[in-house]
Amino acid sequence: MLRYLWKGRIRAAYIPEVLVKMRVGGESNRSLSRIFLKSREDYLALRRNGVGGLGALAWKNLSKVGQFFGA
Repeated sequence: MLRYLWKGRIRAAYIPEVLVKMRVGGESNRSLSRIFLKSREDYLALRRNGVGGLGALAWKNLSKVGQFFGA
């Protein structure tokens, strides 16, 4: 999706409605080693598709921190 938006120079829009509700956690967040593996795979995908790097990866991971504290 990022590649589609970035390469096509398409702007995203905010929709003030819940379209999908997912549970917190999941298999990729079950342990620290899996979180590192997921982050490595995410980073490689970002670089391979030319849509970001470490900053995008940091933003993605930090945006999920509130989930673990009930925010």
